Order: sequence, then structure tokens, then C-alpha cells
Amino acid sequence: MAAVNADADGFWSAMPNGNRVNNSRQGRALVQSLFLGGSNTSPLSAIRSGVIPTAADALSAYDLRVSVQSGRTLLVNPGSAVIGRSGQGGYLSWELPAARTVTCDTPPATNPRNDIVVFRAYDTQLGDTIPASGGIPGRIEIITGQPGGTPVDPVTWDPILGHISTWPAAASGGGAGIPLARARVATDGTVTLTDLRRSTAPIGGVRVLLPGDLLSDPSFMPGDIAWYNGHRYWDGTSWNELSSPLGYAKGLIAKTVYSAEGVFDTQTETVGDGASFTFDPARSYQFEWQGTISATADRPYMSIGWRIANGGTVTNTSPLMYSTLLPIQGNGKFDKAHLTCPISGAAIAALGISAGTVRAAITHYITAGNGGSGWQVRGDNGAAPALPNKRHFAVFDTGLSR
Repeated sequence: MAAVNADADGFWSAMPNGNRVNNSRQGRALVQSLFLGGSNTSPLSAIRSGVIPTAADALSAYDLRVSVQSGRTLLVNPGSAVIGRSGQGGYLSWELPAARTVTCDTPPATNPRNDIVVFRAYDTQLGDTIPASGGIPGRIEIITGQPGGTPVDPVTWDPILGHISTWPAAASGGGAGIPLARARVATDGTVTLTDLRRSTAPIGGVRVLLPGDLLSDPSFMPGDIAWYNGHRYWDGTSWNELSSPLGYAKGLIAKTVYSAEGVFDTQTETVGDGASFTFDPARSYQFEWQGTISATADRPYMSIGWRIANGGTVTNTSPLMYSTLLPIQGNGKFDKAHLTCPISGAAIAALGISAGTVRAAITHYITAGNGGSGWQVRGDNGAAPALPNKRHFAVFDTGLSR
């Protein structure tokens, strides 16, 4: 019985008889095979569009970030992206090596409008028409919206895959694109930006979530890893935190550094240094205070503890997480004292603290004894130490509670 054969569509860098046969569709197939897909069951049928983050600090990713340069002129940082197109795969696109400027149209007369800054790819092989102003098929454009009491966006995009699915008649020419920012233009010409960038990444890479991403956005490949204040992985149906014996520790999540001396008080409990953070009862924490503790005379002990409260204020009646006694004798001084308090989120919740923004702070007072009260205790930064040694209060996430 003869074998039944079927041709595949091709392979990359094929040069039979010395003739190069790669075409643009095969190039997009290569991109689609390397970057995150957009279907659970149909290989290479869809791709996740988005910016490829390559440059960032703790506050922002800079690739293709849009900012107001002046007036209605916007500055778009260099960067690269994958721009998906239904049934065609993804265009690997870039805007390098320098930032570009684009300008919003004249301000509306009576109501504000939404303009959308897009990264757009034109493919003349598919019938797209590149604007007459230039022959480059990859472009940064502003799609101008219509004024309104509650203005709406002039384009819409796929809520999961991220590519623009509709273009207004005024933006004819076809092509594929992704939104970078919403520029709300007021009647006085003031521009207010909303960052719409979503991210994509090569298969197996860590996808850093950008402001346009939602934590609820699904993935399409079990094992996909994303980063948002910690690593998460997709198990096929939902996102989970990356596992370890205590769950993945996020490390330092809040820190307040104090540059001046602070007088604690005498025998009255006083709330001192603290920091605010987002509390999750399912996780564990460690609180750290560092500074210099001293007394002006012989005292047997100082009481020091950590209190916590919902919101941004801690008082000397807030729930007490932990306390200890420190001996202070003969003008005692603990140079750069380093005090820690580890505690589980469940134990914090048992104190009546609920999930959300909470503040933890150190409290302190001198215990009574031998000659009455009146002795001071202070925390200060010592003699101009390096920043890590300055007086501070820090909060660490140590992973999921046991």
C-alpha cells in the first residue's frame, strides 16, 4: 500500500536550487511560533499582540511609552512589539533607535475627545494602503476621536489578544495595530494620557504585565509565567503564584527611610516609625525597624513593639502584633539596632485586620523604675551612615502562610 503524503507549508531559510523561497507570511509564521499564542486548541491560529518590555525600573516600563512633550505634542519612546492580524499571524515591529513625536489635532470647541495613539503596520500584499505622507509600513499614528460629554474611543481592540479590530472611516488604509495610549484632549488643548500598553513575550519567557494588562486576562499555554509584584503561572484555567515551600516570597514591599532624629518619649507609649502596604491574609510578613536607641540615664528596660491598623493611621491602642523588652543601662546605646518581627497573615487577620491597605508601626516607652520617669529614648540615623544603615521601617513579604 502506497504511503499517503501531504505537503507542509514550508520551512525557514529554505533555498532549494539556490533560490530563496521565504515569504512574508512565512516570516509571520516564524514570529507566531516563537511568541505567545492566542488559542487553546488551534496552533498558530492567533497570537497575543503587545509591547515587548526590554527596559524598566521599579516604577515603569519604557518601551513605546507615550508622554506629553508639550501642549498637544506627544513623545513615544523607542521599542518593539508584536502586532497581530486575524488569520495572518503577527508582525514583529519596532520603532528605533530614537523617540518620535506625534501631535494631536486641534482641540475640540465644546467637549473633550479621546484620541488613541497606535502602533500600526501596513501590508500592501494584503491590500493595505500606506498613507501618502510616507512609505514606511510601520507607523506611530494618532487616531482622532469625536468630541462628546462622555467621549468614546475611535477604535476598539480585542480584549484578550490586544490587536485593534475596527478602524474608523477617517483612518482608512487597512493594516493592523495595537493601542499605546489614550490622549483625552480638552477644549483648552490640555492632554491627559492613559497608558494602554499590553505586553507579550516569547514562549517560555516571563511576561511583565503593563498598565493595559488585566490580572484576569487568561493565557493560552499551561506553564506561561507572568510578573506583577511576583511571579504567577497559568495552570490551564487560572493564574497561581509560583510555588516554593512557603510560596514565592516577594521580598521588600514597603520601606520608609527617616533622615532625622526622632524622640520617642518617656513612660507614655508612643507610636513611631512605620510603613503602609497592601495586606493579604494568605501571606506571611516580616517587619523590620533599624535605628539607634539610647537613654539619657540608667533605666532597666525599654518596651518596644509593633502595632498594625487598617488604613493609614496606627495609635497606641491599635492591635499589638508583638512586643519585647530591651535593657537600657548607663546611658545605654544600641548602635544601629536591628529589630524584626515575623508573623503570618493569618495571625494578623486574627487581630481584626482585613485585606487591603494597612499600616504597621513601632511603638515604645520606658518602663517605670528607680527614680521615676523622665528618661528619653530616641531613634536616629547616627553619624551620616550609608543609606542602607539609616533609620527605617520596612515590610517584607516572606511568601504564602504555612
